[in-house]
Amino acid sequence: MTPQQIAALTAAEMEYSGHSITAADHREIQRKVTDELARRKRFGEMMKAPAWQWKKPQRLR
Repeated sequence: MTPQQIAALTAAEMEYSGHSITAADHREIQRKVTDELARRKRFGEMMKAPAWQWKKPQRLR
């Protein structure tokens, strides 16, 4: 599902529950969905990255 579809479903569910959704609310839902998907992607990349290992720097002279 795309972020737009997730946001639309969330807004529809809130309206079905009795909440009135304004344009600002819809933009906020869209922003939160996009941010969450980006956070999940960054976390997945972090988990797949190789372990960092410190290496002693070489002497300058």
